[in-house]
Amino acid sequence: MTDGVPFLFATDLDGTLLPNTGKHAATGCLERTQALLNELRERGCPICFVTGRYLFLAKHGASVFRLARPDWWVCNVGTEIYHQDGTPDSVWLRRLGPELDRNALSLALQAIPKMAPQEGRKQGPHKFSWYYPEPASWALQLEILECIRAVREDLQLVGSVEESSGRALLDILPAAAGKAKAVAYLAEQHGVPPHRTFFAGDSGNDLDVVLSGVRGLLVGNTPEALKERARRLAAERKGAELYCAEAYYGDGILEGLRYYGLWAPNTGDNPQ
Repeated sequence: MTDGVPFLFATDLDGTLLPNTGKHAATGCLERTQALLNELRERGCPICFVTGRYLFLAKHGASVFRLARPDWWVCNVGTEIYHQDGTPDSVWLRRLGPELDRNALSLALQAIPKMAPQEGRKQGPHKFSWYYPEPASWALQLEILECIRAVREDLQLVGSVEESSGRALLDILPAAAGKAKAVAYLAEQHGVPPHRTFFAGDSGNDLDVVLSGVRGLLVGNTPEALKERARRLAAERKGAELYCAEAYYGDGILEGLRYYGLWAPNTGDNPQ
């Protein structure tokens, strides 16, 4: 491991680091989260924000909640990596291959009713995102995969459920992309092994990282059905480490760090 790097700290933004879903954060949660990030930076831990947002919106969210700037931004569900100043990581970009052919993929998906592309601002060169009006069954996801792989073989489908509406959020990505692969790439850059890599999330598109062999955490405000699914998958997946926190948002992250013995931050009193 690289000298001076205690561990790599990576986290999802919305509903995890940012207390911005419908569930109420404990008093002082945001202040404890802000203090944690400042302490991690002071102690030499690389900080990585991992999000489905595009870069401008990720920066905006971090700014609204007055969070310390990370060392790395992983955006658009692991299809884009940026240095702290917003410069794209060119090595990562080359790994992903050519941009997606949206026209060909749209034609292929016409065979599946009720699917609709997400807004243009939510798309990326290597990410083509869709809505489905209800949670997507495993059978439906397999059907979608068959359609898109007829266009390009090295594609994957990442699905999650929008908590506020119940509709499915479906992301088409190159197989070389994704949150787990992006976090592993950054850990490699810092010489940090999986057991010294921490990741926190709260949604379906976080599970690939949570269960990838890192010190994985689901914060307490994660939907119960997703926690149960994650526990089942963790039991079946060799090397997966999973902790489901009781506390919400940043307080859940603090709980997870203590559970794994990675950190004992001086962030004030614990939530009641």
